Amino acid sequence: MKNYIILFALFLGLISCEKLIMKPNAKIDNRAIFEEYTKLVKEKYAMLEFKGVDIDFLIDSIGNVITQDMNSDTLFKKLAIITNRLRDGHSSLIGVYTSGNFENIATFDLNEGFPIAFNDTILRNNYTSANVAPNLKRIAIDDEGTSIEVLYGFLPQSATIAYIRIPSFNITLEDEQLETIFAEIKNATGCIVDVRGNGGGDPSLSTKIASYFMSETTYTGYERFKIGPGSSGFQDSPSNVTPAESDNRFTEAVVVLTDRGCYSATTTLCYNMNPLAQVTFMGQRTGGGSGSVADGFLANGWQWSLSTSEFIDHLGNHLDDGINPDIQVLFDNTDQSQDEILDEALLYLQ
Repeated sequence: MKNYIILFALFLGLISCEKLIMKPNAKIDNRAIFEEYTKLVKEKYAMLEFKGVDIDFLIDSIGNVITQDMNSDTLFKKLAIITNRLRDGHSSLIGVYTSGNFENIATFDLNEGFPIAFNDTILRNNYTSANVAPNLKRIAIDDEGTSIEVLYGFLPQSATIAYIRIPSFNITLEDEQLETIFAEIKNATGCIVDVRGNGGGDPSLSTKIASYFMSETTYTGYERFKIGPGSSGFQDSPSNVTPAESDNRFTEAVVVLTDRGCYSATTTLCYNMNPLAQVTFMGQRTGGGSGSVADGFLANGWQWSLSTSEFIDHLGNHLDDGINPDIQVLFDNTDQSQDEILDEALLYLQ
C-alpha cells in the first residue's frame, strides 16, 4: 500500500511540474503578430545595414497604423512592407489558408528591372538538342517529378571548347558522375560553364564543382553570421576551398555564363570561382542570395524566412545583391536563331 501511495504522489508531482513549465498560449491578435515578426527581423536578419534598412523607423511608422480591428489581409500587407524592404529573395512572408493553399506571398522580385539573358528554347533548338549536338552528353536527373538534364561535352560550334550546362543545384551528382564529366572535357582548350537560370539548391555541390577548376587551396571570402541581437552580434567564418582530389581537374581558360536567375547556391559557385585567374564571368548581373536561411511560423500560422548570414567575397564585396560579370553581353530574345551570350563566350575562348 505504501508503494501505491508513493507512486500516486510522484504522479501528482509530475503533473504539478508540467503545469509549472507549460507556457501560456501565444497571443495572435494583430499587435502581437506585428511585434513578433518585427522582433524576428530586427534580431535575426543579417543585412539590415548593408541593405540600408532603418528597422526602428519601419517599426515605429508601421506600428502606428496597426489596429486590432484590421483584417488579416490588411495586416499582411503592412508586414509585407518590411519584407519587401529587405530586397532579399531568401526572405519571405507567406500567409496560408488552413487547407495549405497560399493566400498571400511577400518576397523580393529578383528579375524586375533586369534584361532577359537566357532562353532555353533558343539554346536547345540551336546548340544543345540531341539532333543538333550529337557530341554533347547528358545526365538525366529527376527532381521531384521534374526531369533535369546536366549537359557536358562539345557543342557543334566548337570541337575544342567544352560546354557544361547545370540548370539547377537542387540535384544529386555523385562523385563518379563528376569524374565522368571532367574526364570528358579534360583535353579541351577552354570551357564554358552555363549556369544561367540556376536558382540554386545544394551549396556543397556547387563548391565541389568549383574545386575541379582549382590547382591550389583558394581563399574565397567569409560568411558573416548573425548570432545575436544588435550591430555587434555577428561572427565571421572564413572559407577556403581545396582542389578536387582528381586527375581530371580543369585549369585552362573558363567562361561562366550568368544572368539574374543565378541565385543562392549558384552565387556560391560564383564566389568560389571568382578568385581564379583563368575564370571570366560573362552575361548579366546575377541574382545574389549569398547567405544561410532560417525559417519558421508566426503564432497565427504565417510562414517566415530570413537570411541569417551573408557572404563577403575575397575582395571584401557584399554579394547578396548579385555579382556583375566581367564582360556584359546583351541578349536578343527576339532572335530565335542565336544565343548572343553563348556565342560571345565561344568567340572569347577561341
